[in-house]
Amino acid sequence: MGTNWADIDRYLSKAVIPPDPILEHALAAADRAGLPAIQVSPQQGKLLMLLAQMVGAQRILEIGTLAGYSTIWLGRGLPPQGKLITLEADPKHAEVARSNIARANFADFVEVRLGRALDSLPKLAAENDAPFDMFFIDADKKNIPEYFTWCLRLSH
Repeated sequence: MGTNWADIDRYLSKAVIPPDPILEHALAAADRAGLPAIQVSPQQGKLLMLLAQMVGAQRILEIGTLAGYSTIWLGRGLPPQGKLITLEADPKHAEVARSNIARANFADFVEVRLGRALDSLPKLAAENDAPFDMFFIDADKKNIPEYFTWCLRLSH
C-alpha cells in the first residue's frame, strides 16, 4: 500500500514541529470545553508564524479565534512590540482563548474582542490606529467576502 496524506501529515508534524506544552494545553482546553476540533493543523500554525515573520508583521488582525490556537502561532511570529487583535463572536470560545493566550504569556500584546466580526470591524476602523500588516480570516465562510473588504480597508 502506498503512503497517504495522513501519514505524510503525521511525519511532517513530528519532523518539523516538536512537542509544545503550550499548544498541547490549548488543544486540550478546547476539547475539555467542548469546542469543535476545527483549529488549524500544527503545520498550518507554523506556516502562519513563519509568514508573520517573513513579512515583518507588527500588527495582525485575526477574524475567528476559537480557542486561540492559531492566535498563539501568530503571536509567536510578532516582534516584542507587536500587537495582535483577534475577533470572536462566541463568549465561550473567547473565554477559552483568553485563558490559552494568558498561559502562552501573550496577554500583554494579544487582545480578544468579543462580538460579531461584522460589528467589530467598523469599530476597529473608527479607532484610526495604525494599519494591519497581516490578516488571518478563519471564521464563518459566508461572510468571507465582507471580511476581506474590511481587511483591505484596514491594511496599508
